[in-house]
Amino acid sequence: MSAKVAWLLLAVYGFAWASAHAQDVTLKDLVESNAEAAEEAAQVQRDQPMATPLGAVLLIRDAGRQQQWERMAEYADFRYLDPAIIDEGPAVLMRKLAVVWEQYQILDLPNLNDTEQGNLNDGLPPYRERLGSLREGSTHYDILLQRVPDGKGNQLWKISNATVAQIPQLWQKFGYPPQLERLERWLPEFRLFHMHNWQVLMLFVLVLVGWLVSGVIRWILLKLMTHLSVYGDTMQQLVRQPLRRFLFFCFLNWGVYQLGLPLKVRVIFDSGFLAFLAGMFLVLGIVEFVKAVYIARSIAKDESYSEGFVRPLVTIVKVLVVIFAVLLWLQNAGYNMATILTGLGIGSLAIALAAQKTLENIFGAFTLFVARPIKLGDFCRFGPIVGTVEEIGLRSTMLRKLDRTLVSVPNSIFSVEVLENLSEIDQRLYRQSFCLSAEAESDKIASLLADMNAVLEQQDQVLEISRRVRFEQVTREGFVVQANAYIDTSDFNVFLAVAEQLNLQLLATVEQHGIALAHWLPELPQNES
Repeated sequence: MSAKVAWLLLAVYGFAWASAHAQDVTLKDLVESNAEAAEEAAQVQRDQPMATPLGAVLLIRDAGRQQQWERMAEYADFRYLDPAIIDEGPAVLMRKLAVVWEQYQILDLPNLNDTEQGNLNDGLPPYRERLGSLREGSTHYDILLQRVPDGKGNQLWKISNATVAQIPQLWQKFGYPPQLERLERWLPEFRLFHMHNWQVLMLFVLVLVGWLVSGVIRWILLKLMTHLSVYGDTMQQLVRQPLRRFLFFCFLNWGVYQLGLPLKVRVIFDSGFLAFLAGMFLVLGIVEFVKAVYIARSIAKDESYSEGFVRPLVTIVKVLVVIFAVLLWLQNAGYNMATILTGLGIGSLAIALAAQKTLENIFGAFTLFVARPIKLGDFCRFGPIVGTVEEIGLRSTMLRKLDRTLVSVPNSIFSVEVLENLSEIDQRLYRQSFCLSAEAESDKIASLLADMNAVLEQQDQVLEISRRVRFEQVTREGFVVQANAYIDTSDFNVFLAVAEQLNLQLLATVEQHGIALAHWLPELPQNES
């Protein structure tokens, strides 16, 4: 086994060893702390900056950022220490202290005292100042500054010798294993986003392994789903990308906590950034899955569906999912959602007022989708418009008129106007009037009525309900006989054929009785029953 592979295995061993001792720090706290720290640093201008706790910390921070450990050691008190601790080397001790500190704490510069006496109300001796604490369970380790003489009659603030004395113990509890220290020295010296070189390397390895592992799981699931007879293709679409991304980000979310990342990096992951990404991709995949199931069911049931409605609706749902995930993440990152939602509420109100008609059309589209008074291919009458439904969109519905022109009807109008769906007719009404000559005799009319009723009875597709031929009117110009029946068909072409046959048979019956037809036809009341 090569040396590189051995080092890599040792680093992987470090994953299991490292643990997260996260402080109660949010992403919002970190952003605000950086901004306030820059402002504080700009305001500290004096000949002897180490005369105050704030000035000393700024020098210590600057040396640590530049990894100038010898310079940082100049700002620490090494008096009265065990020789075994000093033998480890001041620069090494400062590096270990900086590594431990950056993993679990951030400097709260705005709350550091900027007077020579320091904070006298913190419960510590007047010559000491607390920078922060590291904790393991119920045990706290204070990181202290101490006011010490400089040999020239002045008092300076430095890292306390009590803190320096506990650096070996802190490193044993919070530091890295020896294998990772050797790996860090073996790799080229660099940092990326506050991460050490070995952390950058292992993060890259973690991404690669996570993508490969999620790919293997996807391959196994796809093999299993080939045996599914119901929605197999749809399930495969869910597994191919959304589920793989979900598994990948879940694995990555677990792995980053094994790297012992600096707090300034880890606070991003502590906010649930990767977890929210994983959940968002899963929900978006489920939305696509539901869409595919809906389309598959519509096709299986030989029902039509409107791409002009389904696709924009799915897009809106996806946008809402992303917005909801971002808002939840901001809440988890420490931002006040009440303030954000208030601003969004005011903006949403302005948008709603400006897009009132558009929203009315969208709600109208939802009504059409839920109530389903019409569907694609239906022949309907909407006010003066008669045509076939070709597309149901979020804003409007497209109708193809009898003259083949295309009409766009806003969806909001469907909720206030009468909609007549002619395609939903289950039985077609046949109604025909015959105007007889005024010279016709009453006995011939009676015989004619009986024979015309017999014609209706003999037609198989004529229903018994409301089946009749009646003597309707007596006028000076003639007599009106009306035939009324329901044809048992919803197909308009079939109805026309049956109606034509009835017209011919009834007309022949009139001729057989020797009764002439008048040359006028009065307006008759349209009765459905």
